[in-house]
Amino acid sequence: MANHVYFNIELSLDAGQTELVQKLSNSCKQNQGEMGWLVWEVENLPIYDTEYTEEDWYSWGCENIGAKWISVEHWDEYSISGHSAWSPVIPFMEKLVSHIAEQSGKHCHAQMTYEDEFRNFVGIHECWVDRGVLECDNVEYEGDDFNHLMLEAFGKTEDWFQSDDFDWWEVYPITQEGHKYKGEEWEPQQYVDELVYQLFETKELNHLK
Repeated sequence: MANHVYFNIELSLDAGQTELVQKLSNSCKQNQGEMGWLVWEVENLPIYDTEYTEEDWYSWGCENIGAKWISVEHWDEYSISGHSAWSPVIPFMEKLVSHIAEQSGKHCHAQMTYEDEFRNFVGIHECWVDRGVLECDNVEYEGDDFNHLMLEAFGKTEDWFQSDDFDWWEVYPITQEGHKYKGEEWEPQQYVDELVYQLFETKELNHLK
């Protein structure tokens, strides 16, 4: 089973562009199952250089979406969220932004935050079209980068992290000198969670501020 990579795309658009995004959403939105669950079959969008083919779905997905499959769970005028297999859907976002800019004739910008379900990697990908040119910027960290900061905060070593004494859900005091939360007790999992949230807000990986 593939690791899920959870993503959230935020679109910065004007009124005309949001109308276009809504049309794109409606064009691939369907109700499925007895409960009428909403699904977005994004492989059917008119944003790709090559049309989707079921005969070569794996290669097509990896090249055009960035993963062998994608599951979109929410889509409105300003955001798209869901999960994919193994890797973030960077090509999908870039093709979507390029299509919006081309159809509207205006600047378009989007930012995606993403994380592997086991936090093997966590990242932020931005892309924008200005004067017809797609530009991108990406920052990505591995799980060990977050664990290193966590160990520093608790004044612990890698040996402790690998030992039977370590528990993600046990509380330990923060002992790092000068730390904002020195003396408070935190769960390691809670600390790493907050590091990820702070990264998504600031685009920088630092101790909690």
